[in-house]
Amino acid sequence: MSRARQVATVGHVTDRPASWDPARGAPTTEIQYIDLSAVDRDLKAIESVTCVLGAKAPSRARQLVKENDVLVATVRPKLNAVGIVPKCYDGATASTGFCVLRPKADLVCPRYLYHFARSTAFVSYLVARTTGANYPAVSDGTVRESRLPLPPLPEQRRIAAML
Repeated sequence: MSRARQVATVGHVTDRPASWDPARGAPTTEIQYIDLSAVDRDLKAIESVTCVLGAKAPSRARQLVKENDVLVATVRPKLNAVGIVPKCYDGATASTGFCVLRPKADLVCPRYLYHFARSTAFVSYLVARTTGANYPAVSDGTVRESRLPLPPLPEQRRIAAML
């Protein structure tokens, strides 16, 4: 007997990050800031984080990220600027130009979610829902409404390891 394929929304299997204002919360402290240009679109990795005093942080610096969070650029989704937060950037602050996906450990493997966010199906879903001609973008809600295949965790880990 074949088992029905499980599917879930991205929002169901992820949490949202904490939000903060570095100018108020840490004005004299240097923070690591991940802006849209920090993600290498070819490597699908966070490559060039900026260090800035909290008081000088851009107004879009608002999302506290943790290791294994998946960052999905909501601006120009066709370019598929996606990255997974490595340990060295745990506690960094990401731009609101990203939808930050924090995997729920009991539901989704972080690397599986990361590979899903790189998939043609996911990019096509976002592109079909893009608004704006000069500054094409999607909302965080659109990212979270997308549906992904959700096999059991051991199978997710196996798939992620192969990819």
